[in-house]
Amino acid sequence: MRFPRLPVDDELEIRSLFARYGHLADAGDPLFVELFTPDATWTRENSPPASMGGSGLPRETMRGREVLGKLMVDVMQKKFRQRMHHQFTDFYVEPGENADDAVGHARALITDWREGPGKFAMFGHYDLRFRRTADGWRICDASVYVLPDGK
Repeated sequence: MRFPRLPVDDELEIRSLFARYGHLADAGDPLFVELFTPDATWTRENSPPASMGGSGLPRETMRGREVLGKLMVDVMQKKFRQRMHHQFTDFYVEPGENADDAVGHARALITDWREGPGKFAMFGHYDLRFRRTADGWRICDASVYVLPDGK
């Protein structure tokens, strides 16, 4: 079976871009916003309650770098104190609607180190869209659904 594929240089750039997502998000690093197009969206499809290891935050879609920067400060720095960590796996990327568009999918194990020894907190599924810009590939849409879903 053959799968649609991007030119190798494009795929490598996108893979490197997405690898930085986890590192920068976990650190609450302000450079996180540079991974996105200026008009990007990031959607939390759901979140387990805090009693189940999740953020307990509501479903929401955030738009734009300024809002994503606020997410890094309010959630990753203040709420999680840089002690929640993403480990991405099973990432693949495929061509999108044209040569400047790509779609990707990944799984994420999210561990919680806030109370000492780390523990498994959530399992996430990411759906992403990437767009080629004058500055290279960037994330234009990201959506995450996590388990446990609290239902």
